[in-house]
Amino acid sequence: MKHSTRKFLFGGIAVLVLAGGLVTALNGNRIFLRWRKFTHGNKLFLQNRGFKCIPDIHYERELRNQLWEYVEHSKQHGIPLIPKNKRDLEKLVRQGVLKELQQNDYYVLDTMYYSYPYLVQEAHELLIEIGERFQRKLENTGLECTRFTVTSVLRTEESIRRLQRRNRNSVRNSPHLHGTTFDLSYKTFFAKKQLSEGEVHYLGQMLMSTLWELRKEKKCWVTYEVWQTCLHVVSR
Repeated sequence: MKHSTRKFLFGGIAVLVLAGGLVTALNGNRIFLRWRKFTHGNKLFLQNRGFKCIPDIHYERELRNQLWEYVEHSKQHGIPLIPKNKRDLEKLVRQGVLKELQQNDYYVLDTMYYSYPYLVQEAHELLIEIGERFQRKLENTGLECTRFTVTSVLRTEESIRRLQRRNRNSVRNSPHLHGTTFDLSYKTFFAKKQLSEGEVHYLGQMLMSTLWELRKEKKCWVTYEVWQTCLHVVSR
């Protein structure tokens, strides 16, 4: 009798374990499907579809250069005087001090209500290099020829005043006044097809990877901006 009871108990335990395993498997499958649906940016999900592996680098923490690190360099290597308005910028363009940006195969220019698309030669060359390296990272991914967005470039005293009415955190001694600085969106890209959430995430990671490499080579400073969803880049 005791033997039968023991067999019954063990059998019951085995059934419970199997049932628990089945529930766990089903829940796990649901969790996986939910993860796959809402976290398309996961590197394994993308890698299994032919994308290059996203490096295990927390760019939000790594790309955190501060104003004090680059503001003096920006002043010394930028335009000689802070421009008051657009007329001053046009004069500097005629003198060859500034180069006007034009949309090309690497980037798209945003509307820029508070800045103008001009950079000193050194910063312009950096922007082109970012575009070239970014495109190389997209080879054989199905995302070739995707362009990133330049959201802000050179500001004037007049545009800074307008910006401060909207954003009190904007600084008067911003390196954007020197023609050495530009902002790149890590959320907005332009491709030949409709981009999925995962592809946008992947593109953002590849852009950050590009800037991280250039920063390591001491070619720029980079700050990851949370609220503006952009990467603040200063040529070095």
